[in-house]
Amino acid sequence: MAGAAGFVGVAAIGLCALAGANRRPENKDARHRATYPPLDVPKAFAEGVWIVDSGPINAMGLTLPVRMTILRLVNGDLLLHSPTPFSVEVAKAVEALGRVRHLVAPNIAHWTFLADWQRAYPDATTWAAPGLQDRAQVRASSVRFDAELGETAPVEWADTLDQGVVPGGAGFNEVWFFHRQTKTLVLVDLIENLDPDKLPPIARLLMQASAATDGTTAHYLRLPVRLGGAGAKKAVQAIVALEPDRVIFAHGRPFESNGAAQLKRAFDWLT
Repeated sequence: MAGAAGFVGVAAIGLCALAGANRRPENKDARHRATYPPLDVPKAFAEGVWIVDSGPINAMGLTLPVRMTILRLVNGDLLLHSPTPFSVEVAKAVEALGRVRHLVAPNIAHWTFLADWQRAYPDATTWAAPGLQDRAQVRASSVRFDAELGETAPVEWADTLDQGVVPGGAGFNEVWFFHRQTKTLVLVDLIENLDPDKLPPIARLLMQASAATDGTTAHYLRLPVRLGGAGAKKAVQAIVALEPDRVIFAHGRPFESNGAAQLKRAFDWLT
């Protein structure tokens, strides 16, 4: 069963990385059942940190919630991490928090909604995870990237955030961010914590079998991370050493407290 879940999970991630693969059901009740309402509005998570819950996205028939994180920099500018679907309403709510200056695609899957945000904020700088710009789906899309993320924070946000890269195989790299003031760690797919009760029956079985409901790295991502070798293990150990108070990720309920202990448990399989 775990093998089947792994196959479906890999396929789902691949589909999520295709422009236009993400669609949300129109039925409001169905959306709320599968996600974390209120949706498509910034919600305070910590001082200078907000989350925007959205979705669900559909990938190979699997219904998953998705989340954007908003980080306010020392100068008041905003960094939008893993942007979710754009709308005029959500943009107005975001603008009330500050000027949108940076759009960040932190891994190979979380870039598909960028084009609309770029059109709305043409002066914002768009940052890509390592290797993302080389992918055929990205080159064929209308998304442009201005810079590539690396192991250290660029001058644009070095006074607010730390960052690093967890390298992997099969094209996988994930860039993490650490908001020093609030000790908030921001990930996307390295940890998933889906609520089984929010998933349709088949998706629930598959996600439970893959540990995507357990607040850890889903089984279908463990092989790509292991393929990162010693570099991946060292990067994950560096993340755990941050001892964050809170941890945000793209799919599932975040760690709102006791983050250090929950993070250590999440990565016990590797460290």
